Amino acid sequence: MEQSSAVLTVVGVIVASFVLTQLLLACLQRKRLQRIEEKSLKLCAKAGARRVPITVVTGFLGSGKTTLVNRVLTADHGKRIVVIENELGSVSIDHSLIDEARQKDAPHGVLVLKNGCMCCSGESPGSELERVLDKLLEMLQVEQGALAFDYVLIETSGLADVGPILQVLWRHEMADAPFFLDGVVTLVDAKHVMRHLRSTSSALALVRRRPEAEKQLALADRIVLNKTDLATAAELEEVRAAVRAVNATAGLLVAERAEVPLDQLLDLGAFSSARWEAAHEEEAALRQPALLTAVHGASVSCVCLQGAAVVLPALQGWLQRLVDARHEDLFRVKGLLAVRGYDQRFVLHGVHAQLQGHFDRPWREGEERASTLVLIGNRLDQLELQRGFDGCLDTTGGGCEDCDELGGDVAQPGEHAEGEVPATLGGGLRRRVEQPTKSR
Repeated sequence: MEQSSAVLTVVGVIVASFVLTQLLLACLQRKRLQRIEEKSLKLCAKAGARRVPITVVTGFLGSGKTTLVNRVLTADHGKRIVVIENELGSVSIDHSLIDEARQKDAPHGVLVLKNGCMCCSGESPGSELERVLDKLLEMLQVEQGALAFDYVLIETSGLADVGPILQVLWRHEMADAPFFLDGVVTLVDAKHVMRHLRSTSSALALVRRRPEAEKQLALADRIVLNKTDLATAAELEEVRAAVRAVNATAGLLVAERAEVPLDQLLDLGAFSSARWEAAHEEEAALRQPALLTAVHGASVSCVCLQGAAVVLPALQGWLQRLVDARHEDLFRVKGLLAVRGYDQRFVLHGVHAQLQGHFDRPWREGEERASTLVLIGNRLDQLELQRGFDGCLDTTGGGCEDCDELGGDVAQPGEHAEGEVPATLGGGLRRRVEQPTKSR
């Protein structure tokens, strides 16, 4: 009896300790999310006369991110770039490159270089996202005078999930913030990346697969195949095919030792334009259309949906339901759509649950008014998605059950520069949508 009582006591202590630990972790997580939300809203509230673009540089361990960042910090390119690194001490700066005169005005942890750039490490406690927010808020305090800058480059850690950073920078409240998301650059180790990507031809694929590497590729707007000098022609072809299976819309660059022209990495306008279409069309010309939507194993895939003009309220309703059901699995959305009754192209971008779109230039004479929607995510069913998209197309009796409900939420155009009219599809996807004058 005494032995049984002792066993029960030990079990009780273990269970109680486990429960208390989980409660403590949940409490800490809630506090962390509250801090992130407060800092994010604080960043959104700091409207300024100018807006500084942000490029996020990511890639799996050993892909060459630090080498690329070192080139940015030491090259004579004439740009004043702030680099926020998330791996403490990863970037090595020669003391002779530091601008001693301006360094006196810099806050702690910020190095000011002679070529106009600055480098700082995310040293504050918390997650990678929280450290980035801390540094962005800190840099706003020194952006004038001798420490002014024109661009921000965020280098993530090799195992980072870049999704949360992009969701914060792409949230609707950032529309008037001093920073805006320009694009995501992902570096790939051409020699070793197949160890981390799932390969359908390998019996050991499940052991080697790293979801971080796949998601970093899925979220990319520009992909750099680095260390190509170390890989054979056959290995490069295999890597290229694997990369395109995950993301067929990102521009693809080939490099050795991370030597890439800076103008091909910055000012991409990836979240405000349809430039991704060129990469997609180039890939379509090289491969059969069916292969563009091929599932990459049973994990991350790139699905391309195509059709005629869409009914905008119908599209909103379908995207609403899709986001509600699959926003965790929906990594990236890119769309170039023809909208029934309007002469302008509709450009759509999204990261997880954050979707935004706008009308840009008019369709040119002779240009086919077709719609293309690319979804990149985890375990996407192409046939199911195509059926949902088809329900949004402008066909006889087409549309969807939400069209009447959503149609009243469409506003008339206001004053906008260069004919671009923003339309926000986010949160509930039922926010105000401003449209240009309808075609006659």
